[in-house]
Amino acid sequence: MIRTLLAALAALLSPAVLHAEDAPCPPFEVTGTGPDLVLIPGLGSSPETWDLVKASLAKDHRLHLVHVAGFAGRPAGGNPATLLQRTEAEVIRHLDCARVERAVIVGHSMGGFLGLTLAADHPERVARVVVVDSLPFFPLIFDPAATLASAAPAAEGMRFGILAQDRESFAESQRQTVRSLVRNPAWQDRVAGWSIASDRATFAGAVQALMTTDLRERLPAVTVPVRVIAAANPYAPRARIEPLYTAAYAGLPDMKLTVIEDSYHFVMLDQPEAFEAALRAGLGD
Repeated sequence: MIRTLLAALAALLSPAVLHAEDAPCPPFEVTGTGPDLVLIPGLGSSPETWDLVKASLAKDHRLHLVHVAGFAGRPAGGNPATLLQRTEAEVIRHLDCARVERAVIVGHSMGGFLGLTLAADHPERVARVVVVDSLPFFPLIFDPAATLASAAPAAEGMRFGILAQDRESFAESQRQTVRSLVRNPAWQDRVAGWSIASDRATFAGAVQALMTTDLRERLPAVTVPVRVIAAANPYAPRARIEPLYTAAYAGLPDMKLTVIEDSYHFVMLDQPEAFEAALRAGLGD
């Protein structure tokens, strides 16, 4: 009996089951003074995603730069399949540590997806969300008629394919992929390096989770303003992007869409001035 009680006590004190309020404060950079902006980067990305607008934004905002566990050199933090939930919990824990009651969430790609999730799950902590080139159901970018059932096999195939590559094959695939995500050549190697430096299992698990989670049915619960910034280019023209995003976000009570031309996925790196203008408009309208 004593042995059983000791085992139960040890389990309760295990870091794996600590309550959020008991968890360590996340290692997120905080800089600037003013209203609080939480900046969440995308899949496999570093907080350096925001470098071209960081100094300007920090002049009149307090920035909280999220570094996702397992991405861009930060050690992995747990089961790859639970990365989205763990990152959401880390953001809330950081707000507690920084004594921030409510903040604006600005998220790129996976970060935008997390911003919507945070607004649905924690409406009392989120003042508004700015989503940067992201959809509430990622498979829509490949097939506007995609469903969870149709996306699941492809998602598992993508996860398996990422894990099956050796290091050099994965690195080369990331260097090739980044050329379609970042138009600015000065940033292509740097962005690819973030993915290459990421924990592979975490990266693969995040891809599968994003491909098999549909937030559209939860959008009516997001009552704060949501401003969406989308990229358009010859491969993804405005004529395709506007109706796709408008339909995907139709469930939001308060949404406005801004499309930035001549940009690939990393809008803040390809068109930093236009991006900052759209972001500031989204923060103030």
